[in-house]
Amino acid sequence: MNQLARNLTVLGLEIAPLTPTVGAEVHGLDLAEPQDDATLSALRAALLDWKVLFFRDQDITTEQHLAFAGHFSELEVHPSPLEPL
Repeated sequence: MNQLARNLTVLGLEIAPLTPTVGAEVHGLDLAEPQDDATLSALRAALLDWKVLFFRDQDITTEQHLAFAGHFSELEVHPSPLEPL
């Protein structure tokens, strides 16, 4: 386990890499709840390390999803093929 994974375990999170270089599952996080700065910082570092993070079995609203995603970058709205342009 690398140093980042040990740090996330201390924060109450568990990172489970899916391959040696790309993709990891994050356990121990409820995305319906606001996240503190330390958690967001650790997740940013994990995202840089593993490029893709999976948060399984989350029961969140669209608004909660947008709020969480907004911590990582400015959000961009793409038109849906079902919506008029």
